[in-house]
Amino acid sequence: MLKQVQTNFPLDARGFTLVELMLAAAVLLIALSAAFGMMISQRKAFKEENELIEMAQGSRASVDILLRELRHAGYKVLEQDFLGALSNWVPTEYLPTYPATVNLALNTCPIITEGGGTSPDMITIFMADLKENALAAAAAIGSTTITLDPNAPGFGDGSKFRVNDIIRIGRNAEFGLGQDIEFAKIVAISGNSLTIDTNPMAAGNQGLSTAHPAGEAVMEVNVITYAVINEINDPSCSYHRAGHPVLKRKLNEADYLDVAEDVEDMQIIPHAPPRYKLQLIIRTASRGDYEQVSSDGYKRSEILVDFRLRNFIKSSCLAPEAPVVTSLSGLNSASPCTIQVSWTAATRDIKGQALTSDCAVTDYVVTYAPAPNTRFYTAYPGNTTSCTLNISEILRDANYVTNTYYVSVAAVNAGGLSAYSPEQTISDTSPPTAPQNLTATVNDAAGSSGHSIILTWIGNRPECDVVAYHIYRGSSSGGPYTLIFSDANVNVGAIQSYTYEDNNLPCNTYYYVVKAYDIRYESASSNEASATVADSRAPAGPTGFTAAAVGGTVTFNWTVSIDDPSEGWGDNDVVRYLLYALVDGTEVLLSSTPAGQSSQTIDNPLGYSNFGIKAIDLCGHISDLISTTSCPNPPTVAIGSPSSGDTVAGVVTVSGWANSSRPLAWVRLRINAGPWVPATVSGTNWSYSWDTATLADGTYTIAVKVLDSDNCSSEASSVEVVVDNSP
Repeated sequence: MLKQVQTNFPLDARGFTLVELMLAAAVLLIALSAAFGMMISQRKAFKEENELIEMAQGSRASVDILLRELRHAGYKVLEQDFLGALSNWVPTEYLPTYPATVNLALNTCPIITEGGGTSPDMITIFMADLKENALAAAAAIGSTTITLDPNAPGFGDGSKFRVNDIIRIGRNAEFGLGQDIEFAKIVAISGNSLTIDTNPMAAGNQGLSTAHPAGEAVMEVNVITYAVINEINDPSCSYHRAGHPVLKRKLNEADYLDVAEDVEDMQIIPHAPPRYKLQLIIRTASRGDYEQVSSDGYKRSEILVDFRLRNFIKSSCLAPEAPVVTSLSGLNSASPCTIQVSWTAATRDIKGQALTSDCAVTDYVVTYAPAPNTRFYTAYPGNTTSCTLNISEILRDANYVTNTYYVSVAAVNAGGLSAYSPEQTISDTSPPTAPQNLTATVNDAAGSSGHSIILTWIGNRPECDVVAYHIYRGSSSGGPYTLIFSDANVNVGAIQSYTYEDNNLPCNTYYYVVKAYDIRYESASSNEASATVADSRAPAGPTGFTAAAVGGTVTFNWTVSIDDPSEGWGDNDVVRYLLYALVDGTEVLLSSTPAGQSSQTIDNPLGYSNFGIKAIDLCGHISDLISTTSCPNPPTVAIGSPSSGDTVAGVVTVSGWANSSRPLAWVRLRINAGPWVPATVSGTNWSYSWDTATLADGTYTIAVKVLDSDNCSSEASSVEVVVDNSP
């Protein structure tokens, strides 16, 4: 008996359709994508904001640390006994070995080591420790041993000191405890006792020249160097983390320690002593979409701070008068990257009085820049009235595209820095010299198409002001020429040969010239060079050709010609395929398609039923017609030896057989993705001698192809072998 079941919902109630579910899923995906995109955007914004905050904090910290010590430079070490003989006192290990060496012969504090061009400066200062030690007992004249007070506030025991440390003994007169100051080197340490030498240049340990009472101050003299290490002065990243320039500090014999990362540049600009200007360039830790971002994707911040030394030797001299620039020369074909500057000697002070010998000029400062009143680049030629400025760094700076440079000079004496002379200008109005020895040669190396021309030329001097080479091509001798390429791969500072390959050229004779370019001017043309691309062989036609006419269209399919560039094992010069309808022995061109394509569907309103295809190469040569009846019995080829999985070594004979109902044209073989090379054919057998001795051990794939007299081809299944040339 059939039992009926009563339901609590209508029998015609409907659920969700598949379309509705798919729409709901699509809406959900869109919402999730939007949410994910917003999350990524916020995360990126948060990261960039954090980097900007870190950059600001790093700026403040770097400036605070630097200024704290720079302002104290020279503290209690300005006596001539020390400062006038720095090379006698400062141990070699107290000075940095990179990124530059410190010239102690300057006998000044601070010592500014110029980075040169856009490289960072380095600054070395000398100062006594602010925490004083004290003598535990009086020290007599001639004594070479002193004893420190263990209860003195400045680390009274000897553990503070190291052998070779420099110490200062005595207080200045204003303290009322002693007026005679002496410097000494620590030779040995025993507990609180120090063995000292007050004259390192004399043989043996020299004793004190003055008696010092108990309680006399003993202070350590520190040698401190600050340097910025970046990609310019450390391109191999031996001393900094790649992508993260760093400000470093070296104290005495210790190695550098990091002060702040992502400090890119430091410049110390002297004004009238004791005033200086500190310039720091700090950038974000990574590239980002910041506002006012630099061309390389980093956000940068520049800090300029004026500071004044608190310790300096006051002089009664007045600053000298400003020199006068008398001549500027250079920036021509003889010296394209240098400016020769001459100026008058400063012989009077700012009040017009003749300078005495004590107040004579000791140095000159030359500034130069690609913009007025910036003085971005500085040279210190010494006490001379001429120098040569190298502007290569400016020429390589993409921020300055100019041919005018501004030069001024100032003089330095014990009274300070003079005013700078009025800026004089010099302009580069000379184009670079023309490249030399241009040659043009058709590339007919194995595996090439023969449709490219290799150009070589030589830059005839170090390319300091050349940023690119412009390559021109014409179809007749003497031009006109058309610019085809700008080669910016210029090796600055070296005479070298350059190469460029002009590819995919139809058969013709081509004429070339090359010109050097320095942002402002092109050079004259190099010598003209020419080469002729010629090809007498028609390309091989495609294979596996089919044509299916259905309704009002026809679909063509084929395997590309062996000479198609996408195939890579013939002449590589096929440029198009021509598609035909065959009507009573007449070829009717229907369409054409670029090389690399292997199918096309076109309209067939006239109902053609027979079709064919040809390949055309760069020189206009056309292959034989391949029709839908072509290659009814394509050739076959096989690899007989070695077999897949075999292990081979030394010289291996790769062999097999090939068959066709038509004469064989050739058999070619290749290893991995290397070039196709011809095999030796004898009847239906072929062989190839493969030398594995120069190959690395490992697995290699061997492939082989065959072509017969009707341009029909086929490829054998490849085999994999293991090369093992181990003894």
